[in-house]
Amino acid sequence: MRLSSIATRKPLRHTLGFTLIVVIAVSILLLTACQTAATNEPSSAEPTNTWVPTPTPIPLGQPGNPIVIAFINDYPGAPVKPEMSELAKAISAQTGLVIEEKTFDTYEALLTSMQAGNVHIAWFHPATYIYAHNKGMADAGLLSNHFGLYFYGSQFLSNIESGYSVYFDPVSNQNAADAATALIQLDNKRPCWIDLKSISGYILPASILKQNGITYQDGVVTQTHTASVRALYIKGICDYAATFALSGDPRTSPGVLSDLTDARERILILWQSDAVIPNLNISFHPDLSPEIRSALNTAFLDLVNTEIGKSVMSAALNYDIQDLRVIDDSIYEPIRAAIQALDINPRDLLGR
Repeated sequence: MRLSSIATRKPLRHTLGFTLIVVIAVSILLLTACQTAATNEPSSAEPTNTWVPTPTPIPLGQPGNPIVIAFINDYPGAPVKPEMSELAKAISAQTGLVIEEKTFDTYEALLTSMQAGNVHIAWFHPATYIYAHNKGMADAGLLSNHFGLYFYGSQFLSNIESGYSVYFDPVSNQNAADAATALIQLDNKRPCWIDLKSISGYILPASILKQNGITYQDGVVTQTHTASVRALYIKGICDYAATFALSGDPRTSPGVLSDLTDARERILILWQSDAVIPNLNISFHPDLSPEIRSALNTAFLDLVNTEIGKSVMSAALNYDIQDLRVIDDSIYEPIRAAIQALDINPRDLLGR
């Protein structure tokens, strides 16, 4: 019995051993396969070379990238005038460029946008242009003819009873002497100024006095040209006054002649400056190409040669425009020199 039991167990041992060997072999094969598969998987740290196309910039003046022409509102928050839109469309039609209008409440806001390259065309008075040009924001393009003149000047007035010598001939519209000779008689006298930001009523005449070594007492600020004429007429306020000249005569304005009918005879022009103050200009952003500037110049000049064009331009700006002409920065040298002579920061003159 014992022998037969042993004999029957021997095949079982052999079977278990064989099975164990097979299991170990299969496990080794599976482990090797897993390691091989893991080795062949790409690493997540490896960079992928994905090509992204670079977008082509839209040229200025084409749909999606318009040329912007700026206007100052007549009052804060004013709606865009129809004439502003009409002017932009007319220039667009003339040039084939996309032109859009934009309005600003202040020159500070306009210049900030222009400095950022978001405004390309703007209308500037001389001191504002000088500041913008000095900061690299604007180049002079065209100058407007305002009531028949491209430039105007200043004049020195006094009451006939003051006894000053007159060096201006109203018949020939010529001075009989230079500024140093004609104005030395005003040394240490009291002037009437319009305001201390007025180019014709303070900056130009005060700089002429300073450049010729002529002193003056603290001036009386009258706020308007007609108010200065009236101050001279009633006497005792100031010894002389400085007002605009050449583009008109404040002595003959309705605000004076309405009750001072003999003002022109009693208030005399002592001396008159040359016409050196430019009117409103059209300025272009320096980044505009010469080709675009030339096309814009031609379009504006063609437009202003029509009665409708003059009317639309004048209404859009609330400023009479009779004509335009091409200019460069050199025409601003006399005003730039006057501002520097009085040590005024052009930024303080924005809007003038």
